Amino acid sequence: MHTVRTAGRAAFLGLGLLIPALPASAAVYTTGVDNYYGGENTYTGQDVIGDYNFEIFDAKFTRTGVGGNTLQVIIDTNFAGVPGTGPADGTGYGALFLTPGANAWNPTGPAPYQTDVYHGQWAYAFTVPQTPGSSSGAGSLYDINDGDVVMSNVFGNTITYPHAGNPGYYFREGQAVQFTPDSLANPLAAGSWSVAPGQVIFNIQDNNALGNNFAFSWAMTCANDVIQGQVGIVPEPETWTLLTLSLFGAGAMLRRRRAAPATA
Repeated sequence: MHTVRTAGRAAFLGLGLLIPALPASAAVYTTGVDNYYGGENTYTGQDVIGDYNFEIFDAKFTRTGVGGNTLQVIIDTNFAGVPGTGPADGTGYGALFLTPGANAWNPTGPAPYQTDVYHGQWAYAFTVPQTPGSSSGAGSLYDINDGDVVMSNVFGNTITYPHAGNPGYYFREGQAVQFTPDSLANPLAAGSWSVAPGQVIFNIQDNNALGNNFAFSWAMTCANDVIQGQVGIVPEPETWTLLTLSLFGAGAMLRRRRAAPATA
C-alpha cells in the first residue's frame, strides 16, 4: 500500500450564482485511450496482460440530473461481473481516479507510455468495493490526501514476476488502483456504482464541482488493463441557449424591480 500525503487542497465546493435549474446536457464524451500500457510490464509489453476477461474497451462520460449535477462514467469492459469468479479470482474492481483541469493528464514518456507509473497526479478517488456482494451500491468521492492510494497488486503483492518476491503472477506494476479513506475522512460527494453486463458504471453527485474537463484513470486491482486519458464534455447547444435565456430573464426581472415606483 502506498500512502499519499501532500499539501492540503482548496475547498472542493464553492458558492455560485443562483440560476433556474436547467436540464442536463445529453452530450456523451467517449474515450478509447486503451492503448495505454503503463507501468512495469514483464509479460509481453502489450495492452492486455492475460486473457480476455481483463479487456477494457472504452469509457463514456455524461452529465446527468438537474443542471448536469451528476457525472456518469461508464467503463465498457469484460471485467464487469468477473471479480470472485473464474481466472481473475484474487483481483477486483478499482477506484475511479480523477483530476480536474483541461490539461490534467500528463503521462511520462511517449505513447503508449510503457514505463509510466503513478506519480501522485490524481486528485480524487471515487470508491467502489473491490469484490462487492451485489451488483450496485453507494460510493463516495474523496480527496486522496484523506487516505491511502493502493498500488496494483495480486493478492497484495505489488511485485510482478519474474522479479524476486513474486511466485509467478504477471501484471502491470506501479498503477493507482484502489483507495482506502482514513477512518475520519469526510467524503466530498456522494454517489453510486453498479455493474451491468459488460459495464462498470459510476454516478458521482458532484454538483458540477469536477467540471467538464478532467483526467481519469480506471483499472482492475491487478492493472492487467488500464484506461486513462483526458476528458472534455461539451454541453449540447440547447443547454447553452437555456442558460443564456435564464440569465437574460433574471436580469430583466431585476431591472423591472428597480424601475418600479415606491408604494406607501
